Amino acid sequence: MTYKGVNRRVHTCFITQNREYHFRAGECVAVRDRNTSVWISGHRAVGMRLRPLPPGTVYIGKELELYAPGTVIRTSQVVDILRPGKKQVHSYRFVLGFFPDDLSA
Repeated sequence: MTYKGVNRRVHTCFITQNREYHFRAGECVAVRDRNTSVWISGHRAVGMRLRPLPPGTVYIGKELELYAPGTVIRTSQVVDILRPGKKQVHSYRFVLGFFPDDLSA
C-alpha cells in the first residue's frame, strides 16, 4: 500500500561524493564529511537555502545550488537522496551549537 497524501517530510539529506547536506524545509542545517562521518559545524553552506529545481526534475546527477544574499555555492553531483533518521535529526542541534539539557525538547 502506497501513501497517497501530501508529503509532509521536512528533513532531506542530499549525498554528494564527499559530503552529506542535511536540509530542513529547504534550509541547510548540517553538513557531514562522508569519509570521516564528522559534522562540519563551520561549513559555509549551513544556513543557506536550496535553490529548487523545476517540478519533475530529478536531483540525482545534478549539482545542488545553495544561496544566501550575495553568495552562491554549488556542490558536486548528487549521488543519493535520503530521509535522515530521528537520531540524525536530533544531532543537528549539536552541529549548530545548541546543547539542550533535555534532549526530548
